Amino acid sequence: KRLRSSAEFAVYTPGAESGRPVSVLDNLEAPEPDVMKDNDTAASLVGSTVSSILGLIGIQADPLKSREHILLSSIILQHWQEETDLSLEMLIGSVVNPSFDRIGVFPVESFYPQEKRMDLAMQLNNILASPAFSGWTKGEPLQIESLLYSAEGKPRISIFSIAHLSEPERMFFVTMLLSRLLSWMRKQEGSSGLRCLLYMDEIFGYFLPLGNPPSKKPMLMLLKQARAYGLGIVLATQNPVDLDYKGLSNIGTRFVGRIKT
Repeated sequence: KRLRSSAEFAVYTPGAESGRPVSVLDNLEAPEPDVMKDNDTAASLVGSTVSSILGLIGIQADPLKSREHILLSSIILQHWQEETDLSLEMLIGSVVNPSFDRIGVFPVESFYPQEKRMDLAMQLNNILASPAFSGWTKGEPLQIESLLYSAEGKPRISIFSIAHLSEPERMFFVTMLLSRLLSWMRKQEGSSGLRCLLYMDEIFGYFLPLGNPPSKKPMLMLLKQARAYGLGIVLATQNPVDLDYKGLSNIGTRFVGRIKT
């Protein structure tokens, strides 16, 4: 009763309107300038964002080999370095007509011809055109401040239910949420007290020891840095061996039930 009276509960259903819809695709928000000055953090945010977007259209891209990944990363990085937010419509337009003429040492047309870029743009446009994806652009914006406190300043417990989503959609949303949380965290002053807690149930598949799902880099950066900003993280899994060992080395407290193997 005391918890109910002191905090507001909100259940969000990204991609659907059965709970509170949350808008993810309407705005690829530029991180703070200080975040973009950290090359490792900037590269992680851009890479994770691009991998999750490509995952929505069924492209499992290697960041070093995929032309799709490199092109989208270049577009997003340029906008974020200019402190400009990016909508999906703007991203599609930039794929067709990039604002730069070279990628590395090669002209854009040699690296990724117009005809091929149009194919990619059409696939991204299907996200906007499909009624199934309309839920991703409706609802409250995915802003960490509003997830932690109501408009009246009351503490908020925000719960995200993603059981109704497909695997690529789940990965996309989790990656976007972790990236936004990482960007928010870097805006905060250092703290020895707890100001926010992220709890994630069934972490399997999002922080694997082998492979690099889009959610892995932002989660690892949070595990390494979050405690210095007063952000706590609790992860739950039935199989501890499914967690990346670098992440496990940054987890100081573990509660373990029955282990048969």
